[in-house]
Amino acid sequence: MREKSLTIFDFDGTLYPINSYDSEQLLILSAAKERGVLFKKRGKHFIEQDLKGVFDDTSFHHRYEKLVKRATPAMIDEVAELLVSHIGEREKDALLELSHISDLGILTCGTENIAQAFLQKLGMEDSFSFIRGKRLVRNEEDIFHLLVDIAGPGDKALAVDSLREDYQTIIAIGDGPTDIPMLEAADYGMIVAWSRQNRQYPFDTFPSLESAVLHSIDYLESNTRALERARR
Repeated sequence: MREKSLTIFDFDGTLYPINSYDSEQLLILSAAKERGVLFKKRGKHFIEQDLKGVFDDTSFHHRYEKLVKRATPAMIDEVAELLVSHIGEREKDALLELSHISDLGILTCGTENIAQAFLQKLGMEDSFSFIRGKRLVRNEEDIFHLLVDIAGPGDKALAVDSLREDYQTIIAIGDGPTDIPMLEAADYGMIVAWSRQNRQYPFDTFPSLESAVLHSIDYLESNTRALERARR
């Protein structure tokens, strides 16, 4: 019998709270510091349009790749450092406790490089089995190109389905509309609202990452006890 469990997290807005800009918008701003006035205006306009939700997945990826193609690993680290500054020891301790009873993974429409740097700075890179999203890959001229694995919300749900043969229980934790297909595909879906006023979703909603993770632990331990009783 398959008894392994998996807890999947979205990245932006879930593993850290979004404060004005998400991780990709922050990378664009970081890259713009090294460019001219026209590039800075393009970057700012792109972010304004992105915040309004005007791009579909394909157009976003195309424009994002152009804006960050001359970014550097140092810029990615700079963004990750800022994001980690919003995470306290209680969130980290809860994630570590969860990692002892469940595999952990990230399914994101964001950038894998930033999520990976975030986990490294959090000291938890080895606690996560996978990060899937889109990856920036540098060529010999130090230009980044974008490789897209998870292009949109539907791909998150397909990824959950593909993991079914390896896990008996899959929990998914997100923060909003783009995570709904993933949450619906999981055995149990949760929303992290990070103490902000949020619209209502048909999923259990928690005010912090810590509270959602601790509830995941309770859920998994309850499932384990139920299985043990069923075997007696």
